[in-house]
Amino acid sequence: MSKTLEERLRSAKDALGTIDAATLRNPGRLATEVEKQFKDISAFASDVEHWLQLLEARKEARALLTGLEGLVDDKDCVPFGSGRVKYLHVRLLGVQAYLATKWALADRLVAMAGHVLCIQSSLQNSRKLPQLITHFISNNGPESKTAALAVLSLRHAFGWPIAISYALRNHFVHDGGSLDGIDLFDGPSAAAGFKISKDGWSRVEERARTYGVEPKHHCVAAAWTPSPGDDLRVILDVCEQATDDALGVLVGSACRSIATHVGFVFGED
Repeated sequence: MSKTLEERLRSAKDALGTIDAATLRNPGRLATEVEKQFKDISAFASDVEHWLQLLEARKEARALLTGLEGLVDDKDCVPFGSGRVKYLHVRLLGVQAYLATKWALADRLVAMAGHVLCIQSSLQNSRKLPQLITHFISNNGPESKTAALAVLSLRHAFGWPIAISYALRNHFVHDGGSLDGIDLFDGPSAAAGFKISKDGWSRVEERARTYGVEPKHHCVAAAWTPSPGDDLRVILDVCEQATDDALGVLVGSACRSIATHVGFVFGED
């Protein structure tokens, strides 16, 4: 993408501000429920700074993983907080923190974009708001509730790395990085680093396929074929870029679209 997700978010704040300004310039011209919808959408502008802080928190969580195995002592411990902790524990906590923060941000951005790109019934249950996988990536999801072109383009351009990231998120956040005796990593000590085990990677790929995508669904260079033995951090970085690009498309499309729409409604185009 030509712009980073941070830049997309700052542009979104400006676009949302124009919606609020337009409603203030034209009081009483719209039905009450329509004006309320416009104001509800423009109110997301106040969340942008928090979203930017989530980006920073994600960055710090990722930084914790860089060079971690090089900090180990003779007891296989690394610095953490005010003391030293077993390498495998810090590795797990770091990956969990990174993936949890990344997907918390994704959920918030898609919930906002969904107010424009998903039909109204998708927004009526606050516990089941639009999500990146279910509404914009998976061919098993509620496509009838989402702009068709958005689903098709995002799935084919970014689907596989996003699905891999989501599978990793579920494996680490819900399974703790190990399930049925199968660990994602090739070993518990710093000697294994972040190397992925064969069985662990098979589980991740299997789970990613359940989201209705295939390995061909990406615009990453064709040489990107993650496999057992790879360093998880490299995969996380590739998946982050793909997810950020997809989120940037959603946020940019939604905010620009609604700002233009409001301008047409008020005859200010």
